[in-house]
Amino acid sequence: MSETVDTFSYKGWMNSDSFIKRSFGVFGYNLVASLIVQAVVMTLVIAAFVMFGGLAMVIGWFSR
Repeated sequence: MSETVDTFSYKGWMNSDSFIKRSFGVFGYNLVASLIVQAVVMTLVIAAFVMFGGLAMVIGWFSR
């Protein structure tokens, strides 16, 4: 197997001549983007649960 040198001056994974490097670069960017989106969604879901739980608690206090 011959060792080839990347032809681009920027040695990042997305500009690599190697298909494997580009594949893992895409996978990594996709993973990070997914984690960010999931963190935002989970924050909104948890905030909704806390809000509705607090609302139910207040309604419970006044319904005695």
